[in-house]
Amino acid sequence: MNNKLKGIMFVTLGSIFWGVGGTVSQQIFQGYSVPLDWFITIRLILSGIFLLCLAMIRKQNILNVFRDKHTFFQLVIYSIFGMLAVQYTFLASIEAGNAAVATLLQYLAPIVILTFLLITRKTEFRAIDLIIILVSSFGTFLLLTSGNINNVVVPPAAIIWGLLSAIAAAFYTMYAGRLFVRNTPLVIIGWAMLIAGLFISLFNRHWQINPLSYGAMFNVYLIFVIIVGTALAFFLYLLSVKYIDPQLTALLGCIEPLTAVILSIVWLKQPFDIIQCAGMMIILGVVLFISILNTKEKNQASR
Repeated sequence: MNNKLKGIMFVTLGSIFWGVGGTVSQQIFQGYSVPLDWFITIRLILSGIFLLCLAMIRKQNILNVFRDKHTFFQLVIYSIFGMLAVQYTFLASIEAGNAAVATLLQYLAPIVILTFLLITRKTEFRAIDLIIILVSSFGTFLLLTSGNINNVVVPPAAIIWGLLSAIAAAFYTMYAGRLFVRNTPLVIIGWAMLIAGLFISLFNRHWQINPLSYGAMFNVYLIFVIIVGTALAFFLYLLSVKYIDPQLTALLGCIEPLTAVILSIVWLKQPFDIIQCAGMMIILGVVLFISILNTKEKNQASR
């Protein structure tokens, strides 16, 4: 198997695992009424430990991040305001609404990044930027209202958490580059999850919960979300970056929301009409366009 095919396989599986993981999380919230803080604590701590174990198996030094105070400080910031913020807002959006909409709203992160760069004047304003923002806003409007401004089809709480998730994902993406320069991504992600999980555990009000009391199926769902839908999804995505370019990664990454939408409709019987599907395709199209545009600009700048 050549390297490009490996990369395609890794990112495709990772995206599918993320999409399925979000949908299974929705089933856990709706079917078992699990408290959000408990679920996030367990998910982050166990996923972090799993990824750090994978890093050690791959003979990566997981303690390098603690040798430099500045790097460790950056890691703590990334863990709390990046990893924890993304996970909490995303899962809160799922709990209040559904996995499909939560995933699509989080995919607005590139639009948030673009808007931030324009506001802070770190990039020059271009007509294409205005078009990107307007088109993505229109797609979001269709997704949330099904084309009728007087008929919001998504709970307001889910919308708010979903938009906050996009903002958190934007910070998570921009800040990560500083840490990945001198450290392997697998180690950084593993520690970020573990630190984020330990931090939120300080506010966990439901330590008395015994997961075994929820039954066997609940524990299957929980283990799946932790190992497959979180840890393995991250691991496979990180592996893919070594073999394929960002443009192809962004294209195949769109499989995640598509997976979440299809499973929500087929498995969880979530209503999702044709206009919302149009909104979804517009959002994904804009995200893909931004990725292609950025890749071309980087290639031109490097010549």
